[in-house]
Amino acid sequence: MEILKEIISWTHIISATLSLIFGAIVLIGKKGDLKHRKLGIYYFYAMLANNLTALVILNAMGKWFFPHWLAVACLIVIIPGIIAVKRKWTKHWLKIHIICLVISYYLLVGGAINEAFLHIKNLRPLIINNDPIVGITHMIAQLIFIGLLIYYLRKYRKNKIE
Repeated sequence: MEILKEIISWTHIISATLSLIFGAIVLIGKKGDLKHRKLGIYYFYAMLANNLTALVILNAMGKWFFPHWLAVACLIVIIPGIIAVKRKWTKHWLKIHIICLVISYYLLVGGAINEAFLHIKNLRPLIINNDPIVGITHMIAQLIFIGLLIYYLRKYRKNKIE
């Protein structure tokens, strides 16, 4: 049983790291070319692995807690985000893709922020004591991603790409 926990844990860590890397390249790189599409698919599969493994990792008390629900939320946004770009079933497919994928990357970064505060020895007391810096860090990340959403939605709005 211990070996299974190790495999799940390492799969989660590796897929989260790959998601951060692939997602950053896709987010800041050129859009729509072959590199974007390939890395986007790699990001999607790494995020699937990351979030599915998150669902089976239990906290110290042996039960689900808040981050598990964030993994569910991430799956809820990433799946329609990839389907939108693959199927283009609506005239708003690009908006759906942008919103879903930027939100999924925000959720990933938010999780990384939490993990940093939990696992870096000097930061751990800040999260345990509910220090405002934790919330401020998340608020800064939120503002950055809101800015990215606005930027990409404006840049790729319908009248500019047709």
